[in-house]
Amino acid sequence: MTLKQQIEEYRAALGRFNQWEAEQRPIEREPAAILADLGFILSLIPLAERLQDPDPEKIHIRRMRARLALMK
Repeated sequence: MTLKQQIEEYRAALGRFNQWEAEQRPIEREPAAILADLGFILSLIPLAERLQDPDPEKIHIRRMRARLALMK
């Protein structure tokens, strides 16, 4: 299979998924349940990785994180 064929197959599969997704009704969920899910996903990331800034040039984000750290 050529790369072009792989890309076409991927696009076709993505198109089928998008069509299926558009036909699905949204699930009604409580905000607390959504936050619990996000908290669980965040807990899967190691603490050292969460504390590391992937782009240290973002000075305002570093300032915000430093100020938030004071609130703990």
